[in-house]
Amino acid sequence: MPRGGSDQGKRRVSIVDVAAAAGVSRQTVSNVLNGRDEYYSAVTHEKVTAAMRELGYQPNRAAQTLRSRRTMQLGYHIFGEQLDRAQGFTLHFLLSLVKAGADVDHQVLVFTHRRDDPLGVFKDLVARHAVDAVILSESSVEDERARFLADSGIPFACLGRLAPDLPQHWVDVDNAAGMSAVVDLLVAEGHRRFAYLGPDGDQYWKAERLDGFVRRTADHGIRVPKTSLFRGPHQDIRRRTRQLLGGKNPPSAIVTGSDAIAAVVVNVAHSLGLRVGTDLAVTGFDGGAVELVTEPTLTTARIPVERISRELVARCLRQVEHGRDDEPGLLLPTELVRGGSA
Repeated sequence: MPRGGSDQGKRRVSIVDVAAAAGVSRQTVSNVLNGRDEYYSAVTHEKVTAAMRELGYQPNRAAQTLRSRRTMQLGYHIFGEQLDRAQGFTLHFLLSLVKAGADVDHQVLVFTHRRDDPLGVFKDLVARHAVDAVILSESSVEDERARFLADSGIPFACLGRLAPDLPQHWVDVDNAAGMSAVVDLLVAEGHRRFAYLGPDGDQYWKAERLDGFVRRTADHGIRVPKTSLFRGPHQDIRRRTRQLLGGKNPPSAIVTGSDAIAAVVVNVAHSLGLRVGTDLAVTGFDGGAVELVTEPTLTTARIPVERISRELVARCLRQVEHGRDDEPGLLLPTELVRGGSA
């Protein structure tokens, strides 16, 4: 008779049990666990992960690691400024990435770097073989992190496009098309007086959102004065919003390059006694957690964070399993989400 509680007598849930509950083969469950997404559909992925959750399936990580010489960990490199409290998108993406990793039995190790030695932490990870692959946040086209990992033969994937001579292990969104959809909506609602407020910095996606706005308003025959186009830090955004709304011919719609900036604009408008969604239209871009805490909720171009996270994890695991590949980068559309702000 076994000692202890009745739980000790229970049989451990196996991969065979998961396969039976999901109505798939044992190999399909194995493919999902190891991120071999070329062998299963999104529907199958959801069925298998749902069965794992329902049965409380916990793969034997120690056995997997010994058999494969893998750590079952994915590194996620993040810049210190991304942890700023205003970065709602960062938190949204991080939570989604952790879940995507957990769905295929991988942990996500979040790390940053010292300002004086941005590549030192990568060299240490490689030397210690602390992770099986690395996911890069906010990659630049000429990204020194990506070059180091490619030269070192370390599997990686990144959120953001890379130079053509680098492995195209990236996933990104079509910023210009997302901004065009926002402008089209506002024009259809009758708006003709526009302003644009965006984040500062030289990242390409910040410029793409502004350029997309300028081109699409021009397509509609609307000329936006240069004085109504501004990119800067949040304290300057607040000041410029007051200037725009207090002028002689204020905009009827303010398009922003991020949900965090849109939230600043909404707060300033409220402080001036304006009704957002009635007196002034405000739109965001991200669709992260910030949109849920404004009143009214934001109309925004939503980035498909959950799909991006799954794609990044799958790209990493494909390289771990099969070596470096020549797959092209993946450009995804945004989704226009209607809130009460526009």
